[in-house]
Amino acid sequence: GGPYTVPITVSGAQRLSTISVTVTYNPSVLRVRAVQPGSFLAQGGVTPTFSQQVDPGVGRVDIAMLRPGDQVGATGTGLIATIVFDAIAPGQSPITPAGVAANPEQGSIGLQLVPSAVTVR
Repeated sequence: GGPYTVPITVSGAQRLSTISVTVTYNPSVLRVRAVQPGSFLAQGGVTPTFSQQVDPGVGRVDIAMLRPGDQVGATGTGLIATIVFDAIAPGQSPITPAGVAANPEQGSIGLQLVPSAVTVR
């Protein structure tokens, strides 16, 4: 089955300038095909840097984004990244994001990331 496209979204962010997110999933059910940057950090015409690393053995994706030279930060709710998964076996996989973020002054800010799940039949 699949592919399954899973959005990684943040809500209620205030002046977000840098973000590091780790997303865990069940590697016996899903395999990562692609990780694509979302539009949230591009607010105001900024081109953010984006890096990602996948560890398929443990079921982990690390995502880092930065708004270079940013004085404003991104505010509100939006898409941080999209992960495209292929199904490799029937079963359930929670998609669990966790992360840290900072404002343009490098002060830590609260981060609300939205978990989800994929069921492969």
